[in-house]
Amino acid sequence: MSLAKLMAALICLTLSAICFIPGCAAFQDTISVIETKNISFNLVSESEYNISKNASVAMLVQTISINSTEPMGKNASVMLMSINMEGDDSQQINQTEFSSFMENLFLGAVKLTSGAEVSSTTVNSPQGKNVTLHTIAMQTGKNLPPTQSIMAFWDLDEYTHAILTSELDLNTTAMIAETMKITP
Repeated sequence: MSLAKLMAALICLTLSAICFIPGCAAFQDTISVIETKNISFNLVSESEYNISKNASVAMLVQTISINSTEPMGKNASVMLMSINMEGDDSQQINQTEFSSFMENLFLGAVKLTSGAEVSSTTVNSPQGKNVTLHTIAMQTGKNLPPTQSIMAFWDLDEYTHAILTSELDLNTTAMIAETMKITP
């Protein structure tokens, strides 16, 4: 199963699961997940990438695409999710555990599809939290080498969660995780 199919399946699974839960160059833009927020992160060279926002899905998900301007360049995407249920505190999901849940769900899906975690590196987010960058190898077909990508899951604030999928090198991917923040 290709990484694209795995990511599509994971997004569908995640959105389905949510329905069953009760109630150096810097990029700066506005995202709309539950409420409008400003977001920024740094890249080594903004001229090497085209950065675009994709429309949100029911005010729950918005994606930022980081595409190389090189013909065979590597790409990345950041999916930003917000979950806020109506009702009292007893009906709310535990926001501090949501990114951990997503991380466990994805790593389990990788194992189910014969993928493997090759390595992991931990960096610090601007919020002072540890962010684990998982290097994942997915088999692409018989007699072909596996494709590798980097995945990370972390919280930008209490209700905004980031899921990073990157084919970029480890240093560039780490820079995104280390600098992405919600700005005033």
